[in-house]
Amino acid sequence: MKRIFLLLLMAFSMATYAQKTDLSTVNTVKPKSGQKMAFEAAYKTHVAKFHKAGDNVNVYEILSGAYAGYYHLVEGGKSYADFDKERPDGSAHRLDLDKTFFPLLENTMNATYRYVDSLSLRGDVVADKFVVTVRHLNSSLDFNEYRKELARGANVNKNQKGGFWENLSYGVWDQLWDGSDQVTVSIRSLKDGFKSLETDYYGAAPAGTPSFRDLYSKTYGNTAWDDRVKLMDKAVDKTEVYLMKHRPDLSTPK
Repeated sequence: MKRIFLLLLMAFSMATYAQKTDLSTVNTVKPKSGQKMAFEAAYKTHVAKFHKAGDNVNVYEILSGAYAGYYHLVEGGKSYADFDKERPDGSAHRLDLDKTFFPLLENTMNATYRYVDSLSLRGDVVADKFVVTVRHLNSSLDFNEYRKELARGANVNKNQKGGFWENLSYGVWDQLWDGSDQVTVSIRSLKDGFKSLETDYYGAAPAGTPSFRDLYSKTYGNTAWDDRVKLMDKAVDKTEVYLMKHRPDLSTPK
């Protein structure tokens, strides 16, 4: 009986592992000055040739901040096992990038991220406009305590009333293999576009609606609120915020 239980546990663990497709690789690129349109044309042709259904890539253009003019080239839905795989057309794929893609670029960066569902809020909302917040965490931070607070915050936000709160949607990603510079990324989905950033776009909250602090303290206690404030005050060394939009014309067709 014990042996059967162990075999079942192993099977369950393997099935769970096989379903872990919460990784995304992100190549962030900047075209050379005067090469923006040439870059877009070249990459559109590359995607049509090498990134058909099953090997999807989604492209996002950064519109503001220090990285305005850059593009995110995102391949999502990956597992760790996918990093062991070699493309059957790998040589042709690399050659095409070398000839038609890299010569048009001024700068490139690469990172891998893991989506954290427990820290996200309404992560399934469909949008093509986004506000991205990148947080570089303090090296002395208790990361587990910070994650616990993010999860509590998402839970409180989920239970707040009013148009803004009921339309608030964001996903949270941890950057992997980031060494001593621990990074988390929060992406707010704007299903109504950038116009929804206007003050009171969704209308004022109903009279008597409790604040975030009131609802948090009611749920977790006043002492927990005080601890949260102290933790959040020292948690982040640097924050970057920018707007971006999805570029379906440069992405794998749905």
